[in-house]
Amino acid sequence: MKTLRPTQEEMKKRIARFKELKPRSASLQEKTGIPTEVIRMLNPKANYVLMAPDDVPGLLSVSPAVNGGHEGMLRVGMALCAPNDGPGLHVHWKTHETFIALSGKWRINWGDDGEEHVILEPFDMIAVPPKVTRQFINVSNQDAHLLVLIQGKKEDFNDVGRPASSAKPIVEKYGPEMIERLEKAGWKFSLDANAPKEQETAA
Repeated sequence: MKTLRPTQEEMKKRIARFKELKPRSASLQEKTGIPTEVIRMLNPKANYVLMAPDDVPGLLSVSPAVNGGHEGMLRVGMALCAPNDGPGLHVHWKTHETFIALSGKWRINWGDDGEEHVILEPFDMIAVPPKVTRQFINVSNQDAHLLVLIQGKKEDFNDVGRPASSAKPIVEKYGPEMIERLEKAGWKFSLDANAPKEQETAA
């Protein structure tokens, strides 16, 4: 078997330059027409998709900088959060989500009400298994970065659900029609809205 020597042009497609990354919220706004302010209520200050297969379903992998991670299906992202900021509680039913603190301090909450937590400091990592409701919050006094890895089967990547309570502040500010628009675009505001059916075991 021979080794490969990609050209400079070929390798450019495999590089994600941070200064050139576009936050996922901007891509989602272009794709769905949902105002950025609304998307911001469900997401951190900025969420960048560094690498993902280009055909991953759902809202997690919009416009990846690098088209990759096909073998074993891996999405590499980075969240930028302001102090005391982060996404709301949510669950991944089948995919595995791993967080690595790159800067700042992060509170990782889990449980349907976020009743459990741990603090991550730079370069600490936590791997959250499927079916666990989770949330990350920047608890430092300045903007911080968190590396976010999502792994699973291709057909399972659109597996995120949120507690119904997460819709309340959006309804209060924008009205119930905004929730309808979000649900039409793919957001789910029920922890069991897209929960996989438990397979019955033979007796």
